[in-house]
Amino acid sequence: MYPRGHDEPLHEDLLLTGELEPTNEGYALAKIAVSRFCDYINREESTFKYKTVLPCNLYGRYDKFDPSESHLLPSIINKIHDAKARGESTVEIWGDGEARREFMYAGDLADAIVTLVERFDEAPNLINIGLGYDYSINEYYSAVADVIGFDGSFFHDREKPVGMRRKLLSVDRQNDLGWSPKVGLREGIQRTYAFFLENLQK
Repeated sequence: MYPRGHDEPLHEDLLLTGELEPTNEGYALAKIAVSRFCDYINREESTFKYKTVLPCNLYGRYDKFDPSESHLLPSIINKIHDAKARGESTVEIWGDGEARREFMYAGDLADAIVTLVERFDEAPNLINIGLGYDYSINEYYSAVADVIGFDGSFFHDREKPVGMRRKLLSVDRQNDLGWSPKVGLREGIQRTYAFFLENLQK
């Protein structure tokens, strides 16, 4: 939903202030339209109190691991698991691996939503939910390899697309509510990989 080309944390006030990332434009426009519609309703009728939550990237149990439709972390889990199972010594990373992404365990978003419902009146109408920090693509690959026990190395295909160099949310409003995520990256990957193994043959 946020404009492209920002290295600083993306604050809620940045919405609709610049060009969208072309690879995200379709669903970004849909989400922006719904968010603005809710805001217009709030202005016209005070008995309605719509609020919009803008989460960062998510991963976790019940994720999609098929490379044709998965996002970054489940895709990495699938790729490194397969490489280890086949005895391969290297795994490919698209680009230079230096692009940065903010991925939060999905269970933390559920916890945040419960908190927002319980404290509905004091929650802002528009709020980011995220970690407030990010990791490079290379760091995500290393973290997954560590959990899975892959001892090989990585090589970079610098001809492949990498998308935006950084997507990091400002969590000032989230912090003002006193909420923060509880599941760290390693624990989140462990839970997600356990689910992947449980459902591998299903």
